[in-house]
Amino acid sequence: MSVIAVFKYDVKLGRLPDFLKKLAQAAEPKFDSPAMPKSVRMFRSTVPGPDHGVILMIEYEDMAAYGARTAFEHANPEWRKLFEPTRDSPETLISVELLTELPPEAAGPDEAERAPFGFRSP
Repeated sequence: MSVIAVFKYDVKLGRLPDFLKKLAQAAEPKFDSPAMPKSVRMFRSTVPGPDHGVILMIEYEDMAAYGARTAFEHANPEWRKLFEPTRDSPETLISVELLTELPPEAAGPDEAERAPFGFRSP
């Protein structure tokens, strides 16, 4: 069952290119591990308020894959240094949230019929 890690960042004004460069470095082959994300998506927070929030959503196959990848990152000194908060960091990590997919059949047969269209079982 899919797990999505949601990272919310505040990016300093004018420093988005620096943050994107850091993310590009994180995608280099030297940081590949046996457990890798299924997808990575980035969104910009636009309403309400200033346009400097960034949300990074990283999807993993399951909680085991998320755990294996997280263990790899914590054990890798280069990875830790790349994301270590410093006074000059372009970003500040605001929060991390883990979302676990809830399949439509989890509601039971009667409830699944009343579920919104996008969540109905085939």
